[in-house]
Amino acid sequence: QVVGSISPWPHPPPVDSPIRSLLAFLPSPSIPIMAIQKRKAVSRVASGSRALSKSIEKVGKGGRKSAAQKKKQEEEEEQMAVEQGQQQEEEEEDAQAGEEGDEEEEGEEDDTEKVDKEAQAAEEEEKLQQAKRKELKAMYIDELKEVVARLGLEASKKEAMVEAVVAAEAKERAEAKEHQLRLRSVVVNKKSALEAMPIAELRDVCNTYGIKGQLTKQARIEQVLKLWQQQDGVDKALAEMARNKREEELNNMEKAELKELCEKQGVDVYIDSIIAERLVRFEAASGKFGRPTMPVIDVSDEEKGEQTRKRKAKVDMVDELLQNEARRKKEAEEQKQREEAEAAKRKEFKAMSVEDIKKTLASKGREALGKKDDMVESLLAATQEEEKLAAKKAKLKALSTEELKSLASKNNIKASKKDEIVEALLKVEADGVAAIQQYQTMIEEASSALKERLESKTAAELKDLCAEQGLKLGVGKEGRVETLLEAAKSNGSLEMDVACTSRAARAKALSTASREELLALAEAAGIDCLVKEVLVERLMAHEGQSEAAEPSSKRQRKA
Repeated sequence: QVVGSISPWPHPPPVDSPIRSLLAFLPSPSIPIMAIQKRKAVSRVASGSRALSKSIEKVGKGGRKSAAQKKKQEEEEEQMAVEQGQQQEEEEEDAQAGEEGDEEEEGEEDDTEKVDKEAQAAEEEEKLQQAKRKELKAMYIDELKEVVARLGLEASKKEAMVEAVVAAEAKERAEAKEHQLRLRSVVVNKKSALEAMPIAELRDVCNTYGIKGQLTKQARIEQVLKLWQQQDGVDKALAEMARNKREEELNNMEKAELKELCEKQGVDVYIDSIIAERLVRFEAASGKFGRPTMPVIDVSDEEKGEQTRKRKAKVDMVDELLQNEARRKKEAEEQKQREEAEAAKRKEFKAMSVEDIKKTLASKGREALGKKDDMVESLLAATQEEEKLAAKKAKLKALSTEELKSLASKNNIKASKKDEIVEALLKVEADGVAAIQQYQTMIEEASSALKERLESKTAAELKDLCAEQGLKLGVGKEGRVETLLEAAKSNGSLEMDVACTSRAARAKALSTASREELLALAEAAGIDCLVKEVLVERLMAHEGQSEAAEPSSKRQRKA
């Protein structure tokens, strides 16, 4: 460095220059300087030796000091160190405060500079628009119409066309400026990301680009940026930026808007599996898979009493007792008649042949199982059900229209005519009876399956199960099995198993249903079948495919 600082050649010639080769044979001007430097080095060594001797001499003298003097010296040194530390902390705080102040001043300067640039740009844009407006006004109308047609605008009055052209060109300049800002932002972000990488991670990135050799971090970043740009990295980043912006726009829309947009572009808005899943969830919440209850298709005693009080005048206690006694006798007489009729029917059926009994059972939708007596009892039961149904129908028809409409409202029946309401109520009752019978069958099946599983376990395992549930341990395997079965019936375990089975069966049935059937069920239940995330995802995919099908030149104009 010393030689370079006093070199007689402030700008040395290139290495391959003939002048450089000639200068090699001239006496070097650095020789006397090197001698001077050598003498200075010898002088520094001598000074260091003298200082070392003085230090050794001081140490020797210090050894002869008294203990009190040493302690005093240590305290003074400690106090001096504390003061120096405090002074250093104060200096650091002042320096930090100065840096923060400088940063604030720089931030304020940047904001001021940004505002000035924006104001300057707005002023320049205004000047451009005024100049263009003046130029257009000086044109003939035919020339102006050509300009309007070239820009894809509609011809109208001259002043309107002038303003339209000025606005269109201003829009083009703004879009071009925004595009340049996006380009710069993409490159700056990529460069910042590479600079923030650790050297090991940056080395891996270089390997993916085929960059080898021992290079500095800055050199690696420059080469990666160069190859990234050559491989259309800028265009890809701009496309990703546009996709993110479009996705944000779609996410800010409402479901109805997204659905309308999907329908315009021919995008399917539904997913059948999601509709089926929401239907099953709704039905489970409404108790469809729990224990069914018998529907109410008769007027309750309270309603009967209220309506009777409205139709009839109030009677005294004696008359009421006499009416109750007459009613009791009538019911007993009816019961006796039913028993006599049942006995007569049984006798009649027994007199029939086996073939006739089988045909009659088939006509009533019953299977002919077992011996003749079993078939007779089955036929008798079917006949009694028909008689009960006929009696129920007659009883319903005897009700007033107001009473029937009340029952229809309770059972969600929309019929209005009396005969239609009666038939609908009878169907509701029949469906309720069938549902109860089916549920009871499923409970029995679940109980049998649980019993088989329990019987396959050892006595010790059954004992542990009883202990876990806090049940009596018992002494034998059969007793423990019965205890566990009773517990399952009482704590609702069997009902939970049946509910899970019914729910799975319902989901399987809905999976084979058509789109129209699913939508009709969902609409009746008031279920929202749209999923916003799905709508956005499908729109993005559809628009991405549409852009991919466009010519590259058109995509570049859009960018």
